[in-house]
Order: sequence, then structure tokens, then C-alpha cells
Amino acid sequence: MLLNQKTKLQKKQSTVKLSFPILPLVIHLNHSPMKSSKTILYVFLSILFFSCDNEMTDDLSMEESLEAMIIGEWAITDFSSENAILTTISMDNKSAIDVKNSGSDYNFKLIFKKDPKRLSANGDFSITMTGEQGNQPFSNTFKCTDFLNDLLTGKWGIINSNLYLSEDQLHATVLIQDLTSDILKLSIIVDKQINQDGLQANLNSTFCLTFARKTE
Repeated sequence: MLLNQKTKLQKKQSTVKLSFPILPLVIHLNHSPMKSSKTILYVFLSILFFSCDNEMTDDLSMEESLEAMIIGEWAITDFSSENAILTTISMDNKSAIDVKNSGSDYNFKLIFKKDPKRLSANGDFSITMTGEQGNQPFSNTFKCTDFLNDLLTGKWGIINSNLYLSEDQLHATVLIQDLTSDILKLSIIVDKQINQDGLQANLNSTFCLTFARKTE
């Protein structure tokens, strides 16, 4: 399950320059207060609508720029997790502990295609989960495809710095933390059932993945 998060990707600030002539607003004393108020309201609404229209245009330009930049192949270079909690359920007990997740054996890449706009994932890497339960340390290793293979695939688009994915009945939202010509950072909220020493367990965490653009 993927949820939206606050984005760290800052939007460009734009300066709006009014291209139409600004006429001086003159209110004659012999005009009625009602007529003067309507004149002021009309000028205010005109400027407000013009500013809103410009902001919408700027948002669209930002999204188009991000979509153009993300197209291509990206190879993973780093993996970490935040706020990882493992909940274990047994016959008469339920416990929740903090765990840490780290990555290794990186051989995983994302491929963003333009026409049609589709995302595919190839390869794999290892995720090692460590923690302490009942004063006993433990370590389990999983494959990233156990968590992400079915999520990072399908039709894609970018809205408000979020990567939207859809494939059949699956819809996901992935936060783009950073995107440059060379670096892509994604933040994914994971809620996944796993097997923990033969017991049913659930991992809740935010996976942070860093990719570098793959060149020929």
C-alpha cells in the first residue's frame, strides 16, 4: 500500500508580470459608495483570476519538465528505511518492535518509457532486516521483489511531485524526493505481510530508494 507524503522537492518560484496596462483607479466623491465598491471588487477579481491562471500554467510546466527528465533507465545505488515497525502476531500475543532495513547486492533498475508512458522494473537486490525481540537479536534477509516488484510497474504520470502508477486494479502513489538529470530519489510507504520465524508478521515502513541514471 502506498500513501502520499509531504514532498521535499521544491517547486520553482515564478514572477508574474502583468502584460496589460494598469489604469489608475479614480473614485470621484460624487459617485455612490456602492458603485465605487463594485469598481474596486472588479479590479481585485481580475488580478486574482489572472494570477491563479498563471500559477496553474506554471504547475503544468513543472510537471512536464519532471516527466521529460525522468524518462530513461535508472539503476539503484542505495536503499534505507525509516520508521520501520515489525508487528508479530501469535496465538495469544501481539508485539510491535522497531527494526532496521539495509540494502545490498544491488542489481535493480527502473525503466521509464515515453510513448506509451510505461514503467518497468528489472533485477533485484537484498533487504536485510535486523532487530531485537525478547532480548534476542535477529536478522532476516528478503528480496526487494518481495515488496516492490508488483508496485513499480504499469502506466505512469507525475502530478504535484508524486509519481502515479496504475496497472489493472493496482494503483500506487510514490513520492519523488529528488529528481535531477543524474539522480532520482523515491520514497515508498510499505505495509506488507511477511514470515518471521514461522509466525505471521507485518512490516510497516517507508522505503527510501536512490537511483543513478544509467548511460550507455
